[in-house]
Amino acid sequence: MKNLTKRTLSLVMAAAMGMTMLAGCGSAGSASSSTAGAASVAVTSNEGKKDLVVCMPEDLETFDPISTSAMATQATHKLIYARLYGEDTESQPVDGLAEEFNVISDNEIDIKIHEGALFSDGSEITAEDVVYCLNRALESPNFSTLMAAVEGFEVIDNYNFKILTNGPAPSIKQALMHAGTGILPKAYVEKALSTGDWSNPVCSGPFKVDSRVVGESVKLVKNENYFDDASAAQSESITMKYVPEASSRTIMVETGEADVNFSFATADYNRAKENPNLTVHEHTGTVVQYIGVDTTQAPFDNKLVREALNYAINRDDVMTVVVEGLGVTAYSVLPPSTPGYEENPANYTYDKEKAKELLAQAGYADGFTTQLVAFNDLGKRVAEIVQMFLADVGINAEIQTYDSSVRQSMIANHQVPMFAGQWGAMADADLVLPRLFTKEAIGGMNFTHYTNDKLDELFAKARATYDTEERTGYYKECVELLADEAPWCPLYIASAFCLTRADLQGVEVGGESIVNMQNLHY
Repeated sequence: MKNLTKRTLSLVMAAAMGMTMLAGCGSAGSASSSTAGAASVAVTSNEGKKDLVVCMPEDLETFDPISTSAMATQATHKLIYARLYGEDTESQPVDGLAEEFNVISDNEIDIKIHEGALFSDGSEITAEDVVYCLNRALESPNFSTLMAAVEGFEVIDNYNFKILTNGPAPSIKQALMHAGTGILPKAYVEKALSTGDWSNPVCSGPFKVDSRVVGESVKLVKNENYFDDASAAQSESITMKYVPEASSRTIMVETGEADVNFSFATADYNRAKENPNLTVHEHTGTVVQYIGVDTTQAPFDNKLVREALNYAINRDDVMTVVVEGLGVTAYSVLPPSTPGYEENPANYTYDKEKAKELLAQAGYADGFTTQLVAFNDLGKRVAEIVQMFLADVGINAEIQTYDSSVRQSMIANHQVPMFAGQWGAMADADLVLPRLFTKEAIGGMNFTHYTNDKLDELFAKARATYDTEERTGYYKECVELLADEAPWCPLYIASAFCLTRADLQGVEVGGESIVNMQNLHY
C-alpha cells in the first residue's frame, strides 16, 4: 500500500478492524480472472445447479425502465427487457431485437425488428410497441439526452420503423443498447401508468419476473418465449438479492449461498483470491467516483469554492483507503476509455493552502458547514474520508445517508448540497456529458444542476459529424471547460471487479461490473 498521510492512516486503521487489507496495490488490466488455491479450503462443485443467486448492493427501484439510472436496477432490466442492441464487455453494441439497420440519409434511419418475437405473455412484439417505448425514453429527463439528435420515431408496419433525426446520429446504436430503451408491450405500459402498478411486468428479455419481495429480492425465471436462442437464459432462474453490506456479499459467495457478488469489495480481495472455490474477475474500470455539488446553491454557486474542493482532497489517499489503490486517480469527468478524456485538464493537485486561499477569496476564510450526502455503502465510505480532508481546510461536512430510491427526487428538489456519486461512462461521450450537464437533464441525471451555453454548442457540433477525430476534439474542449468550472471533483476510477463461484461459467465483466448474466450457468 502506498504511503499515506498520518491523518488518513488513522482512518485506514479504523476501517481495517475485522478486515483483511491488501499487502500491495495495483491496477487491473483490460479483463482477467483469477482463481487461487488454498490447502485449508475444500473444493466444492455446483455441477447441475440451475437456480442462481446474485448479491446486489442496492434493491430494485422500479420495473419501469425509464424511471431510473441506478446501475443495480438496470442490471435487472437488462435481463427482463430486450433492447434493439445488446452490449459487449467494451460497451459496444451487439445484435439484439433489431435485425436490420439502414441509414437512409442524415435525417432518417430505418430499422427492422425480428419477425415473430414474443413477449413473455405470448403476444407478438411489434414496431408499435418498440416506437412507444422509445418515445417514452425520448421524453424522459433521464434518457432524452441519449437521443438528442432524434426528432421522433414513426411506425412503417408491424416490423419496421424509422428514426427521424435533426442531422447525423453517430451514437444512436450505443444509445439504443441502453437499459432505458427496454421494450414492453404498449398496452401493459399504458395500464401501468394509469394504475401506478408495475408489479407484474410483461417481459421481452431472456428472463421474466417470477416474484418480488420489496427490500429483499427479485426472482427471475427463464422466459420460454424469448426470441433469440443465441442469447437465451442458460439457467432456470436468477434471484437478485439485496445485500447492502459489502463484506456480507463476499461471505455469501464464499459459503455458496450466492453465486455472484455484483459489487465486490476490494477489502476482501486477497482472501477471495486465495480461495479455490472463488474467482475474482477484473476489468479496467469506467466508473468515475466523484464529489458533486448543487451549483445553484450557496456556497457551491461560487466557482472558487468548487475549485477549492478540487485542491482540498488527496485523491490518492481516498482511492487507497476505499479500494486499496486498485484503480487510477481521476481529474476528468470521463474515464480514459471514452474519447475526449484528458488526464488532468485543469492541473489540480492536492494543495491544502491553495484550497484555503480560494475559500478566502470566495468570502469563506473561516470555512462553512454543509451536508455531504451518500446514497449507498460505497458513497458512505468515500464521504467518511473526504470529510477529513474538507475539515483540514475549514469545511465542516456533516455526513447524511439515504436510500438510493430517494436520490433523484432529493437532488431535483435541491435537498443535496454536496454528495458522493458514481457514474459509469459509456463508450461515446455523447451518451455521457449531455446527460450530466444540460438543462434537459435537470430532474434526470444532471445532479449538479450545472449548465453552460458553450457546452451546448460543443455538444451540437460533435453530434453533427461522423468524423471521430473531429468529435473527440469537441469533447476534449468540453472536458477542459468542466474541469475549469468544477461542478464535480473527480476522485478515482476503480478497477471493475466481480466475485463468483469458481465453477460458474459464462461470466463476462465490463467496465462497471458483470454483464450479460443470461449466459451464467454451471
